[in-house]
Amino acid sequence: MTLFTNPYLKILDEITPTSNYIPKKEEYVAWYKTHYKTIAQQPYSDFCMQELVWTFHEFKNLVSFLEHEQTIIEANNRYKLLDKENNEEVIGWLIEYENVYQYAEHFYCLHFEWEDDKIEGDKIIVSKELGIKIELSDFKEYIDLEKTYRSFMIKYKGNITKKKN
Repeated sequence: MTLFTNPYLKILDEITPTSNYIPKKEEYVAWYKTHYKTIAQQPYSDFCMQELVWTFHEFKNLVSFLEHEQTIIEANNRYKLLDKENNEEVIGWLIEYENVYQYAEHFYCLHFEWEDDKIEGDKIIVSKELGIKIELSDFKEYIDLEKTYRSFMIKYKGNITKKKN
């Protein structure tokens, strides 16, 4: 575990993973929400503070993904009940979850398509520099939605545009 001596960076010790423990996604979110105002109100006075602000930017991205998790779970549950042969029903589902799909797609691309070193075994690396990792299983819903939505989106692309207009 890294031990920071700068008082602003000491808060990183609260969330830094150890060899025996990796915080769950809920812990990362709670930590971010606890310390966000402290960081936002600090001046950019030195390298350490800039490093902490950069770290919080990484967490802000993570938290923004997680804020859409319930809707992504809902979309996945509705997909299971979807009559996949009913074009109207499928297109309606695609339109209804189009906005939240963008979060799942962005997450998927960020961690699976663009950077090979973002996955380590069964962990997603949020920040290599800080050793921040999350269990891959914590993002199963995102991965599932990305895969199911994309396949239907490709199949019904022209129909979605017509129905929206």
